[in-house]
Order: sequence, then C-alpha cells, then structure tokens
Amino acid sequence: MDEKVLKFNEGSKLLNMDEASSLLGIKKSTLYQLVMRKQITHVKLGKLTRFRLEDLQSHINKNLVEVRKVD
Repeated sequence: MDEKVLKFNEGSKLLNMDEASSLLGIKKSTLYQLVMRKQITHVKLGKLTRFRLEDLQSHINKNLVEVRKVD
C-alpha cells in the first residue's frame, strides 16, 4: 500500500484564506478563484480551505517571471 503521509515540521501551521491572500498580496476573491480553478495547491478540511506555507512559496516560484538582460 503506497500512501502519501503529510508530515508537519515543528511550528508549521496551515494558513487560512485571509492569511494566504495577505501573504500573496492579492484579494481574497482572487485567491478563491485560484482555488476554484485548482490553480493553487490547497488543503480541504471539510468546508474549510487552508494553505501550507511551502505550497504558497512554490506557487510564487512557479509564477516568477525573470527579467532578461538585453545587450
């Protein structure tokens, strides 16, 4: 049986919608849209939606646009 086990580091916690939207610098309604479209990794606990800090960081890194130097 191959199961993924989620391990929490000491001091890690799940962020709520307010905390995650604030951290990302976006409106809560925008974050809701990302969740509904499954464009951002999230955790569902019943009706609650939560976010792991490392998933938010990963989302930021995936959407990073680097500036190319023009000679």
